[in-house]
Amino acid sequence: MSTPTVRPRVIIVSCGGRKNSSERPVPAGQRYTGSYHLALRRAADALTHGGRTGRVLILSALYGLLNLHDPIAPYDMRMGDEGSVTGERLRQQAADLGILGADVTVLGPRAYVEASRTVWPELTAPLAGARGIGDQLAKLADIYDPGRHSQAPKAPARPTASTGTGSVIEEIERAACARQNAEEQRAARKRARYATRSQLAVQDPARAHGSLTFPGDKAKSAARVWAARRFAALYRVQVHARPDDTRTLNVHGTPRDVARFLSALPRVLDRAEVRVSDVARLYGRWERHSTARAHLAGMPPRQRRAHARDFRAAAFQVVIDTLLDPPDTVRPAEDGLPPWEQVYPLAAGIAHYYWFDPAAEADPDETARILAAADRRHATVAVVPGPRCRVAP
Repeated sequence: MSTPTVRPRVIIVSCGGRKNSSERPVPAGQRYTGSYHLALRRAADALTHGGRTGRVLILSALYGLLNLHDPIAPYDMRMGDEGSVTGERLRQQAADLGILGADVTVLGPRAYVEASRTVWPELTAPLAGARGIGDQLAKLADIYDPGRHSQAPKAPARPTASTGTGSVIEEIERAACARQNAEEQRAARKRARYATRSQLAVQDPARAHGSLTFPGDKAKSAARVWAARRFAALYRVQVHARPDDTRTLNVHGTPRDVARFLSALPRVLDRAEVRVSDVARLYGRWERHSTARAHLAGMPPRQRRAHARDFRAAAFQVVIDTLLDPPDTVRPAEDGLPPWEQVYPLAAGIAHYYWFDPAAEADPDETARILAAADRRHATVAVVPGPRCRVAP
Protein backbone atom coordinates (compact mmCIF):
# COMPACT_ATOMS: atom_id res chain seq x y z
CA MET A 1 0.00 0.00 0.00
CA SER A 2 1.34 3.43 -0.89
CA THR A 3 1.73 6.23 1.60
CA PRO A 4 0.80 9.89 1.14
CA THR A 5 3.36 12.00 -0.63
CA VAL A 6 5.17 14.01 2.04
CA ARG A 7 7.86 16.54 1.28
CA PRO A 8 11.10 15.67 3.07
CA ARG A 9 12.04 18.12 5.80
CA VAL A 10 15.51 19.63 5.72
CA ILE A 11 17.12 22.01 8.22
CA ILE A 12 20.11 23.89 6.81
CA VAL A 13 22.51 25.56 9.24
CA SER A 14 25.26 27.95 8.23
CA CYS A 15 28.92 27.15 8.69
CA GLY A 16 30.97 29.04 11.29
CA GLY A 17 34.08 31.16 11.42
CA ARG A 18 35.67 29.29 14.32
CA LYS A 19 36.87 25.89 13.18
CA ASN A 20 38.68 22.78 14.34
CA SER A 21 42.40 23.47 13.98
CA SER A 22 43.20 20.11 12.39
CA GLU A 23 44.90 20.44 9.00
CA ARG A 24 43.59 17.05 7.98
CA PRO A 25 40.03 16.58 6.63
CA VAL A 26 37.48 16.06 9.39
CA PRO A 27 33.69 15.53 9.20
CA ALA A 28 31.77 18.75 8.64
CA GLY A 29 29.82 18.12 11.82
CA GLN A 30 33.08 18.37 13.79
CA ARG A 31 34.83 21.12 11.80
CA TYR A 32 32.86 24.10 13.14
CA THR A 33 33.34 24.76 16.86
CA GLY A 34 32.02 28.28 17.47
CA SER A 35 29.25 28.86 20.00
CA TYR A 36 26.93 30.40 17.37
CA HIS A 37 27.23 27.40 15.07
CA LEU A 38 26.73 25.00 17.99
CA ALA A 39 23.54 26.87 18.92
CA LEU A 40 22.34 26.49 15.34
CA ARG A 41 23.04 22.79 15.51
CA ARG A 42 21.18 22.40 18.82
CA ALA A 43 18.14 24.11 17.30
CA ALA A 44 18.34 21.92 14.17
CA ASP A 45 18.51 18.79 16.33
CA ALA A 46 15.44 19.95 18.25
CA LEU A 47 13.47 20.64 15.07
CA THR A 48 14.29 17.19 13.67
CA HIS A 49 14.09 15.33 17.00
CA GLY A 50 17.68 14.29 16.71
CA GLY A 51 17.43 13.54 13.00
CA ARG A 52 14.40 11.24 13.28
CA THR A 53 11.92 13.57 11.56
CA GLY A 54 14.18 15.49 9.22
CA ARG A 55 17.63 15.92 7.78
CA VAL A 56 20.29 18.38 8.93
CA LEU A 57 22.77 19.83 6.43
CA ILE A 58 25.48 22.46 6.78
CA LEU A 59 25.78 25.22 4.21
CA SER A 60 29.47 26.00 3.74
CA ALA A 61 30.56 29.16 1.97
CA LEU A 62 33.22 27.15 0.13
CA TYR A 63 31.83 23.63 -0.21
CA GLY A 64 28.10 24.31 -0.39
CA LEU A 65 25.70 21.74 1.08
CA LEU A 66 27.35 19.21 3.37
CA ASN A 67 26.18 16.18 5.25
CA LEU A 68 27.46 16.11 8.83
CA HIS A 69 29.73 13.18 7.98
CA ASP A 70 31.29 14.73 4.83
CA PRO A 71 35.05 15.24 5.41
CA ILE A 72 36.30 18.75 4.62
CA ALA A 73 39.65 20.48 4.82
CA PRO A 74 40.09 23.77 6.71
CA TYR A 75 39.30 27.02 4.89
CA ASP A 76 38.61 30.68 5.58
CA MET A 77 35.70 32.12 3.61
CA ARG A 78 32.34 33.79 4.20
CA MET A 79 29.26 33.60 2.03
CA GLY A 80 29.50 36.30 -0.63
CA ASP A 81 33.29 36.37 -0.74
CA GLU A 82 34.95 35.85 -4.08
CA GLY A 83 35.00 32.13 -4.80
CA SER A 84 32.11 31.27 -2.48
CA VAL A 85 29.53 28.74 -3.61
CA THR A 86 27.09 29.90 -6.31
CA GLY A 87 23.35 29.44 -6.53
CA GLU A 88 23.81 27.22 -9.59
CA ARG A 89 26.17 24.97 -7.64
CA LEU A 90 23.72 24.79 -4.72
CA ARG A 91 20.89 23.79 -7.04
CA GLN A 92 22.98 21.00 -8.53
CA GLN A 93 23.94 19.79 -5.06
CA ALA A 94 20.29 19.86 -3.96
CA ALA A 95 19.34 17.79 -7.00
CA ASP A 96 22.11 15.28 -6.25
CA LEU A 97 20.90 15.03 -2.64
CA GLY A 98 17.29 14.57 -3.74
CA ILE A 99 15.99 17.60 -1.81
CA LEU A 100 14.95 20.06 -4.54
CA GLY A 101 11.33 19.58 -3.48
CA ALA A 102 12.04 19.52 0.25
CA ASP A 103 10.45 21.67 2.93
CA VAL A 104 13.47 23.73 3.95
CA THR A 105 14.24 25.78 7.06
CA VAL A 106 17.48 27.79 7.14
CA LEU A 107 19.15 28.77 10.39
CA GLY A 108 21.92 31.29 9.94
CA PRO A 109 22.84 34.82 8.86
CA ARG A 110 21.05 36.65 6.08
CA ALA A 111 23.68 35.88 3.41
CA TYR A 112 23.17 32.14 3.90
CA VAL A 113 19.39 32.50 3.83
CA GLU A 114 19.52 34.49 0.57
CA ALA A 115 21.89 31.99 -1.02
CA SER A 116 19.46 29.21 -0.11
CA ARG A 117 16.50 31.15 -1.55
CA THR A 118 18.01 30.77 -5.02
CA VAL A 119 17.07 27.09 -4.70
CA TRP A 120 14.07 27.20 -2.32
CA PRO A 121 12.25 30.54 -2.71
CA GLU A 122 9.61 29.59 -0.11
CA LEU A 123 11.98 28.46 2.64
CA THR A 124 11.41 29.33 6.29
CA ALA A 125 13.94 31.63 7.98
CA PRO A 126 13.05 31.86 11.69
CA LEU A 127 16.02 34.15 12.47
CA ALA A 128 14.94 36.78 9.94
CA GLY A 129 14.29 40.11 11.59
CA ALA A 130 16.41 39.35 14.65
CA ARG A 131 18.39 42.37 15.90
CA GLY A 132 21.91 41.18 16.23
CA ILE A 133 23.58 38.03 17.44
CA GLY A 134 22.03 38.23 20.91
CA ASP A 135 18.50 38.22 19.55
CA GLN A 136 19.37 35.33 17.21
CA LEU A 137 20.76 33.29 20.10
CA ALA A 138 17.58 33.98 22.08
CA LYS A 139 15.44 32.74 19.20
CA LEU A 140 17.57 29.63 18.90
CA ALA A 141 17.22 29.00 22.63
CA ASP A 142 13.43 29.26 22.23
CA ILE A 143 13.71 26.33 19.83
CA TYR A 144 16.03 23.97 21.69
CA ASP A 145 15.03 24.96 25.25
CA PRO A 146 11.42 26.23 25.12
CA GLY A 147 10.90 25.62 28.84
CA ARG A 148 13.64 28.01 29.96
CA HIS A 149 11.22 30.92 30.48
CA SER A 150 9.14 29.00 32.99
CA GLN A 151 12.27 28.08 34.97
CA ALA A 152 13.81 31.54 35.11
CA PRO A 153 12.54 34.38 37.39
CA LYS A 154 10.22 36.73 35.59
CA ALA A 155 11.74 39.97 34.36
CA PRO A 156 10.12 43.05 32.83
CA ALA A 157 9.09 42.23 29.30
CA ARG A 158 11.10 43.82 26.53
CA PRO A 159 9.99 43.86 22.91
CA THR A 160 11.66 41.18 20.80
CA ALA A 161 10.98 39.50 17.50
CA SER A 162 9.80 36.46 19.48
CA THR A 163 6.17 36.45 20.62
CA GLY A 164 6.58 33.97 23.44
CA THR A 165 7.84 30.60 24.49
CA GLY A 166 7.70 28.17 21.64
CA SER A 167 6.61 30.84 19.15
CA VAL A 168 9.58 30.22 16.86
CA ILE A 169 8.81 26.51 16.65
CA GLU A 170 5.14 27.28 16.07
CA GLU A 171 6.07 29.73 13.32
CA ILE A 172 8.19 27.10 11.58
CA GLU A 173 5.48 24.46 11.92
CA ARG A 174 2.80 26.82 10.58
CA ALA A 175 4.94 27.75 7.59
CA ALA A 176 5.73 24.11 6.87
CA CYS A 177 2.06 23.12 7.13
CA ALA A 178 1.00 26.01 4.90
CA ARG A 179 3.49 25.02 2.23
CA GLN A 180 2.50 21.36 2.48
CA ASN A 181 -1.20 22.24 2.14
CA ALA A 182 -0.51 24.50 -0.85
CA GLU A 183 1.51 21.74 -2.50
CA GLU A 184 -1.25 19.19 -1.92
CA GLN A 185 -3.85 21.57 -3.38
CA ARG A 186 -1.73 22.18 -6.47
CA ALA A 187 -1.27 18.44 -6.92
CA ALA A 188 -5.02 17.85 -6.51
CA ARG A 189 -5.83 20.51 -9.13
CA LYS A 190 -3.37 18.89 -11.51
CA ARG A 191 -4.90 15.43 -11.00
CA ALA A 192 -8.37 16.88 -11.62
CA ARG A 193 -7.27 17.68 -15.18
CA TYR A 194 -7.11 13.93 -15.80
CA ALA A 195 -9.97 12.51 -13.72
CA THR A 196 -12.48 13.63 -11.11
CA ARG A 197 -14.44 11.38 -8.80
CA SER A 198 -17.97 11.37 -7.46
CA GLN A 199 -19.11 10.71 -3.93
CA LEU A 200 -18.99 7.07 -2.96
CA ALA A 201 -22.42 5.46 -2.46
CA VAL A 202 -22.54 2.45 -0.15
CA GLN A 203 -25.39 0.00 -0.68
CA ASP A 204 -24.37 -2.59 1.89
CA PRO A 205 -21.12 -3.78 3.52
CA ALA A 206 -20.14 -5.65 0.36
CA ARG A 207 -21.40 -3.30 -2.38
CA ALA A 208 -20.69 0.28 -3.32
CA HIS A 209 -20.45 2.40 -6.42
CA GLY A 210 -19.00 5.68 -7.59
CA SER A 211 -17.94 7.27 -10.84
CA LEU A 212 -14.96 8.84 -12.53
CA THR A 213 -15.23 11.60 -15.11
CA PHE A 214 -12.44 12.34 -17.57
CA PRO A 215 -12.25 15.96 -18.76
CA GLY A 216 -10.38 17.20 -21.80
CA ASP A 217 -10.98 16.89 -25.50
CA LYS A 218 -12.74 13.85 -26.90
CA ALA A 219 -9.58 11.97 -27.87
CA LYS A 220 -7.83 12.48 -24.54
CA SER A 221 -10.86 11.60 -22.44
CA ALA A 222 -11.41 8.45 -24.53
CA ALA A 223 -7.78 7.42 -23.99
CA ARG A 224 -8.10 7.90 -20.24
CA VAL A 225 -11.35 5.93 -20.16
CA TRP A 226 -9.49 3.13 -21.96
CA ALA A 227 -6.67 3.31 -19.39
CA ALA A 228 -9.12 3.25 -16.47
CA ARG A 229 -10.65 0.06 -17.81
CA ARG A 230 -7.17 -1.49 -17.96
CA PHE A 231 -6.31 -0.56 -14.37
CA ALA A 232 -9.66 -1.60 -12.85
CA ALA A 233 -8.65 -5.23 -12.41
CA LEU A 234 -5.68 -4.20 -10.27
CA TYR A 235 -8.12 -2.81 -7.70
CA ARG A 236 -10.72 -5.60 -7.98
CA VAL A 237 -13.47 -3.30 -9.25
CA GLN A 238 -15.76 -3.40 -12.25
CA VAL A 239 -16.21 -0.38 -14.50
CA HIS A 240 -19.04 0.31 -16.95
CA ALA A 241 -19.54 3.13 -19.41
CA ARG A 242 -22.59 5.32 -19.20
CA PRO A 243 -24.62 5.19 -22.40
CA ASP A 244 -25.45 8.88 -22.09
CA ASP A 245 -21.95 10.11 -21.14
CA THR A 246 -18.85 8.69 -22.82
CA ARG A 247 -16.56 10.68 -20.49
CA THR A 248 -17.78 8.96 -17.32
CA LEU A 249 -17.26 5.45 -15.98
CA ASN A 250 -19.33 3.89 -13.23
CA VAL A 251 -17.26 1.91 -10.72
CA HIS A 252 -18.64 -1.02 -8.69
CA GLY A 253 -17.12 -3.21 -5.99
CA THR A 254 -16.72 -3.40 -2.24
CA PRO A 255 -16.71 -0.01 -0.49
CA ARG A 256 -13.00 -0.15 0.24
CA ASP A 257 -11.99 -1.35 -3.23
CA VAL A 258 -14.04 1.36 -4.94
CA ALA A 259 -12.68 4.03 -2.58
CA ARG A 260 -9.10 2.94 -3.28
CA PHE A 261 -9.72 3.00 -7.04
CA LEU A 262 -11.29 6.47 -6.89
CA SER A 263 -8.21 7.66 -5.02
CA ALA A 264 -5.66 5.84 -7.14
CA LEU A 265 -6.72 6.38 -10.72
CA PRO A 266 -6.17 10.16 -10.94
CA ARG A 267 -2.72 9.61 -9.42
CA VAL A 268 -1.88 6.81 -11.86
CA LEU A 269 -2.94 8.95 -14.82
CA ASP A 270 -0.99 11.92 -13.49
CA ARG A 271 2.23 9.91 -13.23
CA ALA A 272 1.63 8.22 -16.58
CA GLU A 273 1.10 11.59 -18.29
CA VAL A 274 4.42 12.80 -16.91
CA ARG A 275 6.14 9.91 -18.66
CA VAL A 276 4.21 10.58 -21.87
CA SER A 277 5.38 14.21 -21.74
CA ASP A 278 8.95 12.94 -21.43
CA VAL A 279 8.45 10.93 -24.61
CA ALA A 280 6.88 13.91 -26.38
CA ARG A 281 9.93 16.01 -25.52
CA LEU A 282 12.09 13.43 -27.30
CA TYR A 283 9.92 14.03 -30.37
CA GLY A 284 10.33 17.79 -30.04
CA ARG A 285 14.10 17.52 -29.77
CA TRP A 286 14.17 15.28 -32.84
CA GLU A 287 12.19 17.86 -34.85
CA ARG A 288 14.86 20.47 -34.11
CA HIS A 289 17.73 18.15 -35.03
CA SER A 290 19.33 18.17 -38.47
CA THR A 291 18.46 14.50 -39.02
CA ALA A 292 14.75 15.41 -39.10
CA ARG A 293 15.01 17.59 -42.20
CA ALA A 294 14.87 14.73 -44.66
CA HIS A 295 11.71 13.34 -43.06
CA LEU A 296 9.95 16.70 -42.65
CA ALA A 297 10.92 18.27 -45.98
CA GLY A 298 7.85 19.42 -47.87
CA MET A 299 5.50 18.35 -45.06
CA PRO A 300 2.83 21.01 -44.40
CA PRO A 301 2.48 22.33 -40.80
CA ARG A 302 -0.90 20.63 -40.37
CA GLN A 303 0.57 17.23 -41.20
CA ARG A 304 3.52 17.83 -38.87
CA ARG A 305 1.14 18.66 -36.03
CA ALA A 306 -0.89 15.54 -36.81
CA HIS A 307 2.26 13.39 -36.67
CA ALA A 308 3.17 14.85 -33.26
CA ARG A 309 -0.38 14.40 -31.95
CA ASP A 310 -0.64 10.82 -33.16
CA PHE A 311 2.81 10.07 -31.74
CA ARG A 312 1.78 11.27 -28.30
CA ALA A 313 -1.47 9.28 -28.41
CA ALA A 314 0.39 6.12 -29.35
CA ALA A 315 3.02 6.79 -26.67
CA PHE A 316 0.25 7.02 -24.05
CA GLN A 317 -0.95 3.52 -24.92
CA VAL A 318 2.58 2.12 -24.83
CA VAL A 319 3.22 3.71 -21.42
CA ILE A 320 0.01 2.20 -20.00
CA ASP A 321 0.84 -1.22 -21.45
CA THR A 322 4.36 -1.04 -19.99
CA LEU A 323 3.11 -0.10 -16.53
CA LEU A 324 0.74 -3.07 -16.54
CA ASP A 325 3.20 -5.57 -18.02
CA PRO A 326 6.78 -4.32 -17.80
CA PRO A 327 9.16 -6.15 -20.15
CA ASP A 328 12.50 -7.45 -18.99
CA THR A 329 14.30 -5.24 -21.52
CA VAL A 330 13.40 -2.73 -24.21
CA ARG A 331 15.35 -2.55 -27.43
CA PRO A 332 16.89 0.89 -28.06
CA ALA A 333 15.57 3.26 -30.71
CA GLU A 334 17.36 3.27 -34.04
CA ASP A 335 19.13 6.28 -35.52
CA GLY A 336 17.79 7.47 -38.84
CA LEU A 337 14.17 6.43 -38.29
CA PRO A 338 11.52 9.07 -37.52
CA PRO A 339 9.90 8.82 -34.06
CA TRP A 340 6.50 7.84 -35.46
CA GLU A 341 8.07 4.63 -36.79
CA GLN A 342 9.48 3.60 -33.41
CA VAL A 343 6.98 4.67 -30.79
CA TYR A 344 7.43 1.48 -28.79
CA PRO A 345 11.17 1.65 -28.03
CA LEU A 346 10.96 5.37 -27.20
CA ALA A 347 7.87 5.21 -24.97
CA ALA A 348 8.47 1.79 -23.45
CA GLY A 349 12.08 2.69 -22.73
CA ILE A 350 11.07 5.69 -20.63
CA ALA A 351 8.13 3.92 -18.94
CA HIS A 352 10.36 0.94 -18.14
CA TYR A 353 13.11 3.12 -16.67
CA TYR A 354 10.67 5.13 -14.51
CA TRP A 355 8.32 2.25 -13.79
CA PHE A 356 6.07 2.47 -10.74
CA ASP A 357 3.49 0.03 -9.42
CA PRO A 358 0.05 1.29 -10.51
CA ALA A 359 -1.58 -1.09 -8.03
CA ALA A 360 -0.05 0.81 -5.10
CA GLU A 361 -1.11 4.38 -5.89
CA ALA A 362 -4.16 4.66 -3.63
CA ASP A 363 -3.58 7.22 -0.89
CA PRO A 364 -4.61 5.71 2.48
CA ASP A 365 -5.69 9.03 3.97
CA GLU A 366 -7.77 9.97 0.94
CA THR A 367 -9.28 6.48 0.85
CA ALA A 368 -10.33 6.92 4.46
CA ARG A 369 -11.85 10.33 3.67
CA ILE A 370 -13.80 8.90 0.72
CA LEU A 371 -15.20 6.16 2.94
CA ALA A 372 -16.03 8.61 5.73
CA ALA A 373 -17.90 10.93 3.35
CA ALA A 374 -19.81 8.13 1.61
CA ASP A 375 -23.55 8.34 1.08
CA ARG A 376 -25.06 5.54 3.18
CA ARG A 377 -28.69 6.67 3.16
CA HIS A 378 -29.78 3.70 1.07
CA ALA A 379 -27.48 1.15 2.65
CA THR A 380 -29.08 -2.05 3.82
CA VAL A 381 -27.99 -3.66 7.05
CA ALA A 382 -27.07 -7.31 6.81
CA VAL A 383 -29.18 -9.35 9.18
CA VAL A 384 -27.44 -12.33 10.74
CA PRO A 385 -29.98 -15.05 11.57
CA GLY A 386 -29.96 -16.25 15.14
CA PRO A 387 -30.02 -19.88 16.22
CA ARG A 388 -33.18 -21.71 15.36
CA CYS A 389 -35.38 -22.67 18.28
CA ARG A 390 -36.18 -26.28 18.59
CA VAL A 391 -39.86 -26.84 19.12
CA ALA A 392 -40.64 -29.42 21.76
CA PRO A 393 -42.80 -32.25 20.57
